[in-house]
Amino acid sequence: MKILVFIKQVADTEARILIKGDNKSLEIENKYNLNFFDEFAVEEAIRLKTKLKDSKITVCTYGGKKAIEALRTAIAMGADQAFLIDNTDLDTEDPLITARILSEFAKKEGFDIILCGRQAIDDENGAIGAMVAEFLNIPHVSAILKLDVKDDKHMIVESDAEGGKGTIEVELPALFTTQKGINEPRVPLITGVMKAMKANIPVIDPTTLGLKKEELIKDTSKIEVLFYETPKARPPVKIIDGETPQEKAKKLVKLLKEEAKVL
Repeated sequence: MKILVFIKQVADTEARILIKGDNKSLEIENKYNLNFFDEFAVEEAIRLKTKLKDSKITVCTYGGKKAIEALRTAIAMGADQAFLIDNTDLDTEDPLITARILSEFAKKEGFDIILCGRQAIDDENGAIGAMVAEFLNIPHVSAILKLDVKDDKHMIVESDAEGGKGTIEVELPALFTTQKGINEPRVPLITGVMKAMKANIPVIDPTTLGLKKEELIKDTSKIEVLFYETPKARPPVKIIDGETPQEKAKKLVKLLKEEAKVL
């Protein structure tokens, strides 16, 4: 059974991010981690491997050379091998282009199950998993909470549904995106870290996957960054005093009417 996991390296939540002078690009402090939701995908792949005979976990990311660090994290957790699809010369993060590249890699590498995180926490994009599945013409279930093996060709999946949870039987090959609650990602052991440091991680030119460079560059992107702006400063907190809850409630209603003008 071939298990393929797509991951992304993202800026640390505590990294300093500044808007450059052109207001169209960012300067990000050199602090990066494996995407939060992708950790659940890697962990779920490792757990599946214990249930499925002769399984192999391949992890892949599309990014710059620095993204090898995130791949080594996945290997330290328990992945068997990793690949970096280098985007150095392409200068675009269009989700549609990324999904095309990842889907072509999946076709070349082969797969039975594809896992990836529900979304990336840097740009909040949650569409790549679904788009990869569409390019591959396979079923997919997003934001799963449970993944069980029925047999070699079917999985039983639990995911959020409006007003509750839904259970679905899915025929393989298929793609699943993971979210918080499906598992608890492990902390790599020192033996895993040593293995990851020594691991050979091939770097792939995306144009070798059957796509022409002119299809992947910034000029073909359907997304244009108009400008970045910093969030507006939050207004100061106002504490409402009063001897009783009723008195505080009256003052709150008055403020909502006279100052906030929302009533």
